[in-house]
Amino acid sequence: MRITQKRFLIFLCCNWLFVPPIAQGVEPAATTEPVTEPIEKAETFVVTDEVRERELSAGEDPLAQEQSELMEAPEEVIAEPDALRLYGSLRIRYRDTDSGSFWGDGGSRFGVFGRWQFKPETWLIGRGEAGFNLLDTADLLFNRGDRPPGSKLGDEVFLRLLYLGVETTNINVTAGKNWSTYYRVSSFTDRFQGTGASASGTYNAGTDGGYTGTGRADNVLQTRGLAGSFRPTSMLKPLNINFQVQHGRPIPRTDGFNYETTIGISSVLETDEGIAVGLAYNHANIDDADLPALGAIGIDGDATAAIVGLRWYGDAWYFGTIVSRLNNHETTARNIYFDGTGWEIYAQYRVFKQWWVVGGWNMLEPDSDQIQAGDFNIDYNVIGLRYSFQGFRQMIFANARLENSTTQDGVEIGNVYTIGVRWDLP
Repeated sequence: MRITQKRFLIFLCCNWLFVPPIAQGVEPAATTEPVTEPIEKAETFVVTDEVRERELSAGEDPLAQEQSELMEAPEEVIAEPDALRLYGSLRIRYRDTDSGSFWGDGGSRFGVFGRWQFKPETWLIGRGEAGFNLLDTADLLFNRGDRPPGSKLGDEVFLRLLYLGVETTNINVTAGKNWSTYYRVSSFTDRFQGTGASASGTYNAGTDGGYTGTGRADNVLQTRGLAGSFRPTSMLKPLNINFQVQHGRPIPRTDGFNYETTIGISSVLETDEGIAVGLAYNHANIDDADLPALGAIGIDGDATAAIVGLRWYGDAWYFGTIVSRLNNHETTARNIYFDGTGWEIYAQYRVFKQWWVVGGWNMLEPDSDQIQAGDFNIDYNVIGLRYSFQGFRQMIFANARLENSTTQDGVEIGNVYTIGVRWDLP
C-alpha cells in the first residue's frame, strides 16, 4: 500500500509539471513585430513579473526576495528612499492527530527591516524578527523549524532572525542570525502550510537549523553574490553564489560538545522560464577527540548535508523537488544521530480562479547499517487545498498528512489533518 501511494503521488505531480503552458491559460508574450518575423523561443514562455513575485513571496527567506528584486530591476530599487518597515504574519491552525486535536500557531512572527543608502548603489541593511507560539501546544515532531533550538513548552516568544549587513546590486554581506545558504535550495519544497521540510536536513535534530547552519543559522558571517558575467544566453539569469561560515556552535542534543568551524556554500542557476537548479553543501567540523564520547548517540564523524534541487513554475502551477544526503546530521525522536538520504516533492495547481490544490511527499530513510536508529523513518504524503486572497501572503488552507512513518521502536505514526489561515501584514 505504501508503494502504491508514492507512485500515485509522483505520477500526479509529474502530470501537473508537464501540462503545456498554453493549456493552462498562459499566453505567449506579445510582440509588435510582423507575423512573418520569427519569435525567439526564449521569449515565448517567459513568466510574468506578477507570477515571479507570487512565487518569491512563498519563500521564508526575505533576503532572497530582496536580492532577486535587485537583480531584476536595480535601477528602480536604487531610486527608492531609505526605509524602515514593520511587518508581521499571523499563522493559526487547528490540527487533528492521533494524540488529540488542538489549536496552535504555525510560524507566526513579527519584525522590523531597515535600509539606509550611505553611498551610490550601496546600502546598510538590518532585520530583527521574533516568532511567537502563543497558542501552540503541539509536540515538536509536528512543528519542525517553528521553534528555536532547545525550546520547550512555555517559550512563547523567541528570536528568528537578527542581522546587519551591507548590500549592493551584486552582493551582500551580513552577520548575525540569518537564513542559511543551504536554504536557498531546500526552500524549493518548503512550501507546505503546517508540515513538510522533514527530509531536506534544514531543521535538523529538532532545532531550527541554527547550530549546524542549515536553517536559520546562528552567529553566521554570510555573503551572497551574483556572478553577472556568467550568462551564456539570454535565457539565463546571473548565477548566484552564496557562502557562509560559523564557529563554535553547540552540537544539538549533546551536553558540552561544540562544532569547530562550519562552512556552507550554495548556488542556484535560474532561467526566465521559471526553471531553477540548485546545489548546496554544509560541513560542520567535529573535533576527533570528541568522537569516542559522541559515538554513544551515533555520531562517528563530521556533520555534512548535501542537497540538489529543481523547481519549475508557471502562471497556474509549481513543481519542486530536492534530494538530500545527510551524515551525522539528523536524529531520531530519541536523539540518536544517523546517516541517511532524503527526498521531498511539492506541487501545486490552480484549479479555479483563487483555488489551488497542493500535493507532495517527504521521505527520510537511515542507511541500512545505522543500527542505532532502529526502525525510524519519515515517509508521508501531503494533499491539500487552499484559497488565496493574495498569493501566499493571505490565504486559508486545509491539508492531510498521510503517514507511513515509524518511530525508532517501530511504532507507526498517525495521520495529521490541518486547517488554518495565514495573514501577512502589511
